[in-house]
Amino acid sequence: MINSIVIGIVIWLVGISVKDYACYLIEKENTLTIEQRHTFIERMDSYLMYAVVLSIIIAAIIHFFFITRLLEPLHDLTNATKQIKEGKYPNLTEKISEDEIGQLTEHFNEMVNHIKKVEMYREKMTRDIAHELRTPLTNINGYLEALRNGVLNGNEELYDSLYEESLRLTDLVEQLRQIDVWKQHQLLSEGYETFSIRDLLVNACNQFKIELQKANIEVDLQVEEAILVANKSGIKQAIFNLIENVLRYDQGKWMAVSGKIVGTDYKVEITNHGLPIPIESLDQPFERFYRADASRNRNSGGSGLGLAIMKEIIESHNGSVGFLTQENVHIFWFSIPLKNSSN
Repeated sequence: MINSIVIGIVIWLVGISVKDYACYLIEKENTLTIEQRHTFIERMDSYLMYAVVLSIIIAAIIHFFFITRLLEPLHDLTNATKQIKEGKYPNLTEKISEDEIGQLTEHFNEMVNHIKKVEMYREKMTRDIAHELRTPLTNINGYLEALRNGVLNGNEELYDSLYEESLRLTDLVEQLRQIDVWKQHQLLSEGYETFSIRDLLVNACNQFKIELQKANIEVDLQVEEAILVANKSGIKQAIFNLIENVLRYDQGKWMAVSGKIVGTDYKVEITNHGLPIPIESLDQPFERFYRADASRNRNSGGSGLGLAIMKEIIESHNGSVGFLTQENVHIFWFSIPLKNSSN
């Protein structure tokens, strides 16, 4: 309405200017009588009024059409936002243009999809935590109830079993704590140190030498020398988690460890032939509690937190992690800046 009135006022001012100029020309030429001049001016005023009213009506109709098209997707976005506020997931809004409104619609749809994924991930993580805690707690409660009722007599084997379940719970809680600590970059306050990444990789493989030999896994180690400035214990833990992952799921009886300088980063890759890993995205193995075994059998793997911890450690060093797979040959890698900006 305001825009239509403004258009009408502009047309009215232009019309007055045209009328005054026409009157000026008539007076200058002096071709009309006084009565004809009055009649001419009255008609001009009448035509001007009609033109202003008609222009306002036309402008209002056209303006209403365009504004409706402009505001319709905004109304849809507003309603969708209200649904999100109420805890519901709205249907994705159709993108009808490539302008700012269209870009806003596209970003809103991406946000809705992201919220859905986060909620699904939260629910899955809650189920996984409950599953991981249920078994040891059930075992502990069962043994304690049997001891209390006199069904079982305490012996060394029973106490060892209870202690093992207690350690499993403690380890799970400690792993969750480590993820949070690394995510908040709290361990970085302990300071960086300068060390040889080649020596760290060689020592890590040597520390797992006995376990690798028992599993008949041959190791191919090809590592370039480089000096890193980083949290040494954190990088060591990341490497250990990758090797433990190989020991847990290996099927090919071999493991290749490589370290090389790639641009301004140092990249570590650990490759082996393992169990099939069904994934929807290459980031999924680094999610908390992700397990290739959907049944989450305790005998088939750990808690599913090792790679998540590794990811937080590397990202806290401004690095990146990744995963590639082809015909069950898996490559887990991470890269760290040779000159860390956090130093």
